[in-house]
Amino acid sequence: MLRSAIAAFSFLSLAVPVIAAEPGGAASGTIAGEEIELSVWTEQSDFTSSSFSIYFQAPALRERGLGSLSLGAEWIGDLDGDFLSAEIDIPILDTDPYRIYRTDLDDELSLTITSASHQGGVLTIAGQVEGVLTSVDRIALRNPDPDDTLSVSLTFEAVLGELQ
Repeated sequence: MLRSAIAAFSFLSLAVPVIAAEPGGAASGTIAGEEIELSVWTEQSDFTSSSFSIYFQAPALRERGLGSLSLGAEWIGDLDGDFLSAEIDIPILDTDPYRIYRTDLDDELSLTITSASHQGGVLTIAGQVEGVLTSVDRIALRNPDPDDTLSVSLTFEAVLGELQ
């Protein structure tokens, strides 16, 4: 009886296709010392063999006069946490000239990948990002204002579709 149940289950498991994870995800942590929950904006987030770009959105950002938070990174070889470049930016709404909060690896951005797997055109990635973003003009990243900063500390998980 047990053998026939195992055989039946084995047969059914072969007949059921593997379901790929759907794009999405979330981040949580603090921005400017305040707790925040963000969701992955799937229509804007993607990856290639050597980069990823994740956009996070939340009503709490808009309430603070901010746009979507973007996190991007580039690497050579395996996605093992050794990045050529990485940056995080958040648009500051209703500014003229248009300004953003921004930081990158040169400004001591910390990006740690805790897990990453790629299968069938989908990247599943998790990690932490931390840094202090400085207000700059969006165009050419000019005119930094060292008195206008924003601290960010987030843990994230994302499932990203491959850039087509």
